Amino acid sequence: MSPSHKRTYKVNILGAGVSGLSTALALLEKKNYSVKIYATHLPSDLSIDYTSPWYVRIIELDTATFNRLAHLADTDPNAGVMYLTGHDFWDVKPKNFEDPWFKRLVKNYRHLKQEELPPGVEFGITYTTGTVNTLHVSGNGYFTYVIIYLSVHAPKYLKYLQEQILARGGTIDRATIPSLKALARAPHSTDGSKADIIINCSGLGSRNLPGVHDHQMFPTRGQIVIVKVPDSLWPKAKQFTMERYAEGSAMGTGTITYVIPRDNGEIVLGGTMEHWNYQEAASEETTKAIVKRVVATKPDLFSNATILRSCVGLRPNRRGGVRISAAVEQLDWNEGWGDSKVVVVAHNYGHAGFGYQASVGCAAKVVEQVEGCLNELDLVRASSRSMAKL
Repeated sequence: MSPSHKRTYKVNILGAGVSGLSTALALLEKKNYSVKIYATHLPSDLSIDYTSPWYVRIIELDTATFNRLAHLADTDPNAGVMYLTGHDFWDVKPKNFEDPWFKRLVKNYRHLKQEELPPGVEFGITYTTGTVNTLHVSGNGYFTYVIIYLSVHAPKYLKYLQEQILARGGTIDRATIPSLKALARAPHSTDGSKADIIINCSGLGSRNLPGVHDHQMFPTRGQIVIVKVPDSLWPKAKQFTMERYAEGSAMGTGTITYVIPRDNGEIVLGGTMEHWNYQEAASEETTKAIVKRVVATKPDLFSNATILRSCVGLRPNRRGGVRISAAVEQLDWNEGWGDSKVVVVAHNYGHAGFGYQASVGCAAKVVEQVEGCLNELDLVRASSRSMAKL
């Protein structure tokens, strides 16, 4: 429920990945928030610490993101969103297979015929799908994720979000914020005023961020390979995306092979999932293994592919899934009473490999929880002002 308050609430957000940017935009679209983002890394940066599973599949949140991105795919080419034909293959058909929840959202969903399956594959499905290419990490590359049936070229999409935020009056500052308390103390505007609301969207950084120290967070290393196919094959390759599950589990655990084209003529091949591995350098052995698995699945497209580079990134995994919460807190009782000492503290992090896929839904959910705290914030601040006079 939107608050009835007429005043504007000041918000400081930590983190400019897809979660932080999506949360900022969701607040600004409400029109009664002033938003400032603080972040060490910004869109266009190349850092292993900047990447927007537990197999976190939150249907409500994924659906909200899908609806938003489908609209962008249809209406705004600057957002970098496009449609593809997706394929999911299982080497061993899962027992008691049930059609995935997203069947109701995608177009052209069907089970593949036996003659349509690659060698060594028992079962498969196809549907109109899409991808998300997230800003990388090491090796001047970009990671790619599938979002039901929409393809988002993430460097382009992150830049789009940034531009939408700035156009609505939001501000983004490059700064390293050392703690949750420092985020509350950081100036919100040039007059030095402080935030009413702080939101932590620091991803993997939440593990060691003072004031959070969420030891449920852990890294999951992923390595991918960026390739190009001969020009004659690109018209066919740009419409093909797939995931192949080696162990035959319901939606894939263990070794997963995937192919996702990007709108710039490159194709992402993957991948790996290595918990607690911080190794930044790409493994040549892993690169060869990924390419070999892809060629075995789709030799007509990838037998003559040219390797451009290999890339490594860290997914911000969390035991127990995504943390979305908001509460009124006084961060430091030793500093006495006063408005600036009592704030709404919110969190939106721990999305593993599905940060883009759930970004709009998670942003809407954290904004909903923040708005649920505003009456309490005003009451507690009024009480603190009374206490300060005693």
